Amino acid sequence: MQQFNYRAATAQGRIEQGRREAESREQLIQQLKAAGKYPLEVTERAPAALGWSGRTFSRQERLNFTQQLGGLLSAGIPLERALAIVSRLKLPPQVDKVVQGLRRSLQEGLSFTAALERFPGHFPALYVNMVRAGEAGGILPQVLEKLAQYQEEEISLRRFVVSSLFYPCIVVTASIGAILFYVGVVVPKFESIFLDMGSELPWVTRMVMLFGQGLRDFWFVLAGLVAALALWLARESTTSAGRFRLDRIKLKLPWIGPILQKIATSRMALSLSLLTGSGVPLLTGLEITADVMGNEAMARALKQVAREVKQGQSLAGGMAAQEVIPLLAAEMIGVGEESGSLGLMLDKVAKTYEGEVRHSMGIFLAVFEPLLILFMVGIIAILAMAILLPITNMNSQINPLG
Repeated sequence: MQQFNYRAATAQGRIEQGRREAESREQLIQQLKAAGKYPLEVTERAPAALGWSGRTFSRQERLNFTQQLGGLLSAGIPLERALAIVSRLKLPPQVDKVVQGLRRSLQEGLSFTAALERFPGHFPALYVNMVRAGEAGGILPQVLEKLAQYQEEEISLRRFVVSSLFYPCIVVTASIGAILFYVGVVVPKFESIFLDMGSELPWVTRMVMLFGQGLRDFWFVLAGLVAALALWLARESTTSAGRFRLDRIKLKLPWIGPILQKIATSRMALSLSLLTGSGVPLLTGLEITADVMGNEAMARALKQVAREVKQGQSLAGGMAAQEVIPLLAAEMIGVGEESGSLGLMLDKVAKTYEGEVRHSMGIFLAVFEPLLILFMVGIIAILAMAILLPITNMNSQINPLG
């Protein structure tokens, strides 16, 4: 007998976690289903003993695997043979190792879902439960196609946000470095010359010299503050309560907060649409979506929505009561509930907010980049004046008629 950790949803929508013994994962899954529970995750107690630990799939690697396998299954090729074909492709070593492990699991008689559960780090709960629904309904190729589309949209949005912020981050970092170098290294070389002049220095020069002196004398204080902030952020990120506080702060930031809220809303709607459209019960879909949100504030809101739905509240009503979920999204979902087209409306919500993210990022960058340039020009002008004004005054004293 082997020991397994499991996570399952009850008929009442409650999430149950525990540990059981069974001959195999498949047997435990059947036992849970016979008890009226919907298995969400079943893993061996010591998965590292299988020798499959290491770097997990990147998003792009998981997308490529899903597209390749889905295409082969859509062509009518049996699952085990499709995995064999995928394994013959030029794959990264870690991906090939996982594909070979999936093949061996199928040869041992496990279902594809049970095989995926042997690699929890590579395949998240949403992925596994989508495959479980596809296997149960005999629509695995279609489910893999939906999963590939979901991952493609998620990667596309992520790349858009990262690429949009890349240039401003580089400019800000380079500018801060240049300013610190100028104030900490260049200005001190002129400082003794200016002081030997004996005349009163312009106020801008005195301010820059004072700032540079402060950096040289108290740099360790600044370094300590930065280190303390980094340690605090690291500590907060390790606990659920800490992540909740950080995510709440992020969502309240001016300009950035609304964009993060739209990103989370798009991901929430897309995940929930994918799960419910594949036959996963709504309550279970809400729990799984909460687990894959990547935003603790939104995750807690979805778990609260799940509790309210279990008590008889409508999905839209539960969402409308949550501050972090936009009211427009809740209203659109309400229309979908009333018309019996919830899945279609969730898709529209996801696309609407993805478009909003791109639009908001465009406006943000259109405003931020010129302001950043103006700010940097102003700083450079101040630093230049701090050096040039005393030199001009010195020339006037040496050659008053010039």
